[in-house]
Formats: sequence, C-alpha cells, structure tokens
Amino acid sequence: MSVVNAVYAIAHALQDMYSVICPNVSSNCLVKPNDTTLMTFLRKARFTAPFLPPDVQYTVEFDEDGNGPARYNIFTIQEMNGRYQHQQIGSWAQKLTLNTSHILWDNNIVPESRCGKPCGNHERKNIEQGNPCCWVCIKCQPNEALINESTCKECDPGYWPNTDGNGCSKLPLDYIQWGDGLAIGSICVSCLGILSTIFVGGVLLWNNNTPIVKATGREFCYILLIGVLLLYVMTFIFIARPSRVICSLRRFGLATSFAICYSALLTKTNRITRIFNSAKKGIVQLRYISLTSQLSICLALITCQLLGLLIWLIVDPAEVMESISPDKHHMTVKCRSGDLRLLLSLVYNVLLILLCTFYAFKTRKYPENFNEAKCIGFTMYTTCIIWLASLPIFYVTSDYPKVQVATLCVSISLCAFVILGGLFVPKLYIIFYHPEKNVKSRQWFKGVSHTESSHGECYIDINYKVSANKIYIHH
Repeated sequence: MSVVNAVYAIAHALQDMYSVICPNVSSNCLVKPNDTTLMTFLRKARFTAPFLPPDVQYTVEFDEDGNGPARYNIFTIQEMNGRYQHQQIGSWAQKLTLNTSHILWDNNIVPESRCGKPCGNHERKNIEQGNPCCWVCIKCQPNEALINESTCKECDPGYWPNTDGNGCSKLPLDYIQWGDGLAIGSICVSCLGILSTIFVGGVLLWNNNTPIVKATGREFCYILLIGVLLLYVMTFIFIARPSRVICSLRRFGLATSFAICYSALLTKTNRITRIFNSAKKGIVQLRYISLTSQLSICLALITCQLLGLLIWLIVDPAEVMESISPDKHHMTVKCRSGDLRLLLSLVYNVLLILLCTFYAFKTRKYPENFNEAKCIGFTMYTTCIIWLASLPIFYVTSDYPKVQVATLCVSISLCAFVILGGLFVPKLYIIFYHPEKNVKSRQWFKGVSHTESSHGECYIDINYKVSANKIYIHH
C-alpha cells in the first residue's frame, strides 16, 4: 500500500506541475522542470488512496515537514480457543483509535513503558547524549536547589534549599528563647536564688548589730551577697538573644561576679589563717587585718579581674556571629568570643578558688566565728566539685547551644546556692532557732592584745574546747 501511494503521489505531483508549466497539453512542453519544482508540487499533492475498502476513507497528503501519511493497525497476541492469534485493538490514521476493552494485561497490571520517568522532588534530569527523550533522575546535593529540570545549584552560605527544593531560603536563627523549657527551668532556679538572697540580706540587715553578724565581718557578708545576687542575674543575660551589648555583659558579668565572691572569701580565709598562725607564735602585731585593709585587698583582687576583662574587650571587641549548625538546618547565633575564650576568662577565678580552698583547708579546725572556718571549707570543697563537673559539660555541649546555655546557667546558680547555703544558712539557723548563742563569748586566746574593730570583738563559740587560760586575739 505504501508503494502504491508513493507512485500515485509522484503521478499527481507531475500532473499538477505540467498543468501549471504547460497549460496547453496538446503541444510538446519544452520547459524542463528541476527537482525543486517537483518537490514543491509533491508536498502539495493530496488525493484519496486507491484500492481501499468501500467503507474506508483515507486521504494521502504530506505535512509541512514532508512526512508522508501514516496508517497502522494495532494488534495484540491473545489466546483464543486454545490458540494464540492476532487481535486488532485499534488503528492509527492521523489520529489514534483504541479499544482498551480488548486489551488483556498479565495479572491485570498495566506495564509501564517510558524512556525516562518523571523526576521527583529535588531531582534533576540527566539526559542521555544524543537522545533528548531519555534521561536518568539524579538527586541534588543536600545544599543544592533545583533551578530548572536539569540543573542543580549550590545555595549561598547561610541559605538552604526550601521544602520543595526549587529555591534557597535563609536558614532560621537558632538560640535559646525565653519560652523554651530549658530557659524557663533556668529562670525559675535563678528567681528562687534571687528571692533567697534578698531574704538573707534582709535578715542580716535586721540583725546588723548582733554578735554573729558583726563577728563574721558585716562588710564582707554584704559583698558576698552582692556577688551571689549578680550570679543569679547572669542567667537572664545568658538567655537573652546575643548582641554586642549582651556579649560584652557576658564577659564582664560572669567573671566579675565570681571574682567578687571568691575575692571576699579569699580575704576572709587569709585573715583567719594569719591571725591564728600569729597566735601560736606569741604576741605579734599583725598588719593589714583592719577593716580598711581587708576591704582594700578585696577590691584590689576584684580590680585585677576587671582590668583583665577590659584589656580583653579592647583587643577583641564583642561581636555576634552566625554559624551553620552541624545538622545544616539552622543558623546558630553565638558570641564571637567562643566557648574556649569564655572558659579562659575564668582562669583568674579558678586561681581564687584554689587559694580559697587551700586556706579553708588550713583553717578547718580553727574555732573562729561560730565555726565559720568549717563552713568556708565546706563551701569551697563543694564549689570545686561543681566546677570540675560543669566546665567539661559546658565544653562537650558546644554543638547544642540551648543545652549549653541552660547547663551554664544552672551551674552558675548552683555555685551561688552553695555560697548562700554554706556561709549564711548556719547564721540564719542561730538567729532564728538559737538566739541564746548570738552573744559574746568570754573565752579568749592568751598572748595577743585585745582590741575592737568594726568587725566587733573577735571571740570563739563557747562550745569549743580550749585551754583554761584566757587568751586574747588582736585583729
């Protein structure tokens, strides 16, 4: 059929061409047409195909690309009456005619036949060379976005592919917020500590002139309470969103708060040690144990910390940095100083703690100020344990900023609670439950002249066993 149609097409093209070139067909045509002219008329040829059944209409013609007519019968091989036979299920003649009810599929499952499957989300087409209709789907990299069906592009730093994978969006900022569970827990602990500190300060002020408050050094008690209160306040500074001001306050606040507490404790324990060591050697006129001297020493220790922090802030100003988290799903907002530098800022405080612990151990058996030496010792031993546990935890949790901040806040509050409980709870216990002990003792150390100072008279709890001779301590 295709050969017959081709011959007829050439015949119709020649007929049409000579009808135009030689309209008078009765005479000889002297014009010789070329192949281009023939091809032009061949493309325009249109006729009804011969030798077709009466009920079939089939027009032969060519499209604009010169493609000839196509007519096909579509068959399947089916088992009929025990034999496999061809069964016509449709045809093609400029359009598809298909009777799907005559199609039988194995297990009634329609097979899938395509050169390339549609690519899924965040997948690009890798087209086979020389065959644009066939492709393989390749998934884009996690940090790449699909900009068109065949191209993936890496997102800029700080950006990540969106949910559809067809574009980049800025990563959300991640930092501990006031409504987080860890933040709420840390704030509750801090608020409890602030209320406790205010209560202790109020009780001491109410009993400001009683022996137990005067003997332990009223001024140092209030300095300690200020330092403890600042430690509790640091929780709010660490939970606040990082900024240049907040990062600067973190540097100054944490190290300075600890310096205030441990400078006061170091001054007290050093004073106790020197007084009792001089008592063992006989009458010795001690220097730098007056209130003014002691406060000057304490302030000098605190000033050293402040100067170091100030120099650090000038050399390395506080900045905020945004870094991609390990899981690549958000941006972590942190102070640029980093965890290691924050720990280095506490080196001076570690030195103060070690010296306090050393002097507290030396004075653990001294019967001074209602067993205050033993209370200081207990406080410092517990503080060392907390620091030894907290510093490694803070460094290990660096990949989890929220957990790290909450851990640091709770650790700071624990240190404050240890100071508050170890040094002030025994005093409150005597004030509230044993007021009869809140009186001056009349047992004195021999060999040292007795004087009075703003601390009050130095005396010993009468429960201590001392020699029968009355002795005095100059302080």
